[in-house]
Amino acid sequence: MSTSISLESRIKGGIVGVAVADALGGPVEFKRRGSFPRVTDFQENLTFGLPAGAWTDDTSMTLCLAKSLTDTKSFSPASQLQNYIAWFHSGYLSCTGHCFDIGNLTRFTLSFWSGHVPNKPVSSKATNNLPSDEVIENLQKELNKSHAREVYCGNGSLMRTVPVGLFYYSSSEEDITKYSHLASQLTHPHHTNGEACAAYDILVAYILSTGESSSTTPSKKAVFEKFKTFEFQSKALKDRFAIYNTLEDFENREEELISSSGYVVHSLEAALWAFFSTESWQEGALRVVNLGDDADTVGAIYGGLAGAYYGLEAIPETWRERLLEKDLVNEVAEGLWKVIVERGDN
Repeated sequence: MSTSISLESRIKGGIVGVAVADALGGPVEFKRRGSFPRVTDFQENLTFGLPAGAWTDDTSMTLCLAKSLTDTKSFSPASQLQNYIAWFHSGYLSCTGHCFDIGNLTRFTLSFWSGHVPNKPVSSKATNNLPSDEVIENLQKELNKSHAREVYCGNGSLMRTVPVGLFYYSSSEEDITKYSHLASQLTHPHHTNGEACAAYDILVAYILSTGESSSTTPSKKAVFEKFKTFEFQSKALKDRFAIYNTLEDFENREEELISSSGYVVHSLEAALWAFFSTESWQEGALRVVNLGDDADTVGAIYGGLAGAYYGLEAIPETWRERLLEKDLVNEVAEGLWKVIVERGDN
């Protein structure tokens, strides 16, 4: 792929891509693969009584993270938590005005943080009275004692992490890794979660920075080779991805061998499999959501990475236009882009 895609298109594509793929996968979430008619378009989400084009918690939390980066123009765990808690309690940045879907670990950890971080009024950008970084760090240590365990390795932080890769695309890999871990541990403290987020965000940043410097999109082979440079410390991640020695290993991997469970290692693999084995945003999105099970989340993870790769315009216009609360999603994407421009990274 040698097409020149603007940085603006990639950043907005990363955010909108999460929402569109989430909305495609939501209606078949919890459904066993092969038990439903193949997804080819938006449809009603009967599980939660939502209209076609509705997105779920994956997108809401992504928007919360993006808004924190935009409003503070920096990395603020307390601000991120304030947004997440406002979504959890008041439906902030939800497509329905309330939190209707939330993972068990996310619910528990946000309940923990709710006792220490003030609930944010939906209309407010204020960060007054937020706990200091030192207070957050000490509370994080307390949370880690009980929940930095392998049994708590769901995909709830990976699904929302793309704004970190977008915002810090011109930063060092060390910084991207640090911020990915910090963003992840607020709800998912185990190091496997942080490493999955870091690998994902480094790929997103690589796509943006390489595309900007060369004026062309890096090849899928180049993106794969970048992925293979990541040295996982997590045994689960190291063992899972050891089988992929070439791009063709992803391309030839049979669908039956790809799990779309809520386990973070499976979710990263499913998203990368769909990305590396297809040639367009749409093809990959439909491939990954039709895996079923945690379809909205594997879709969202794929959608953010592929949106950054192919750009906003590669996401079918009919889906972008029919997305529920599309103006809200576009507004957050526009805000993130503007802050990056103001920071001088364009």
